[in-house]
Amino acid sequence: MADGSSPTINSVFDLLNHWRHLPSYSLETRAAPFFAVFMRDVLSAHFGEDIHETLIPEFPLRIGTLYTDKEREEMKPKPSADQSYNVDYVAFGRDGKTAYLVELKTDLDSIRLEQQKYLTDAQKKDFPSLVDGVRELAQASKKKKKYVHLLHRLSATGVELVDMPEKLYCKTFPKMRSGWKNALLDQKAKPRAFSEIKVVFVQPREHKECEKFHYIYFNEVADIVQSRGDLGCMFANYLCQWTEPAGSLDPRTFGLNKR
Repeated sequence: MADGSSPTINSVFDLLNHWRHLPSYSLETRAAPFFAVFMRDVLSAHFGEDIHETLIPEFPLRIGTLYTDKEREEMKPKPSADQSYNVDYVAFGRDGKTAYLVELKTDLDSIRLEQQKYLTDAQKKDFPSLVDGVRELAQASKKKKKYVHLLHRLSATGVELVDMPEKLYCKTFPKMRSGWKNALLDQKAKPRAFSEIKVVFVQPREHKECEKFHYIYFNEVADIVQSRGDLGCMFANYLCQWTEPAGSLDPRTFGLNKR
């Protein structure tokens, strides 16, 4: 660093804390890994359930799985069946009954009605049907290897949500080979795994809530993580500051002009 000192994790949080007040800066994407590290603890404490180690970011919800052709015809602009909405995180109860679709919001102005609608519609499904949507996306995508990585992570949930045949790996790595589609379709899903879906918003504070969803506020997150080592204690301190809207503070009150 310019003053000769060595950077620390606190230096990273300090930058996030100051830069979040700037017009085009998104705290949500930069802070996401810190939330992810503690997401299992947060969900477990809030819901009183043991949460599996598997946590999947940017989980795709296939539009053609959520909506019929007729319903898509009425959407403007009309989306392709193989387009998707992405959920910030998906987590799983260890008992195989509940999947959690988790949305992280650091800015309450980013909450959209469209997002609430597709999450409501996803909640009406069971998770194996959403996994079937992932297979459809894999077939349509040019990023087939990445979808195999996603399916592999889903197979690690411990309840045979996805049965990964050995030949699918062989047909994918180190390079794609003929017969890949048949290998993909040979997968078998456990029909009743994660039959319940809960939508969870992790956000700074109460704001225009939907009765169908669950909400965890930053102060609760801070209370949960503050005892989780030095990183948890540090993260909790900044979470309490992030309950205040970005841009709401006079920059002279905390030395923003120095950053």
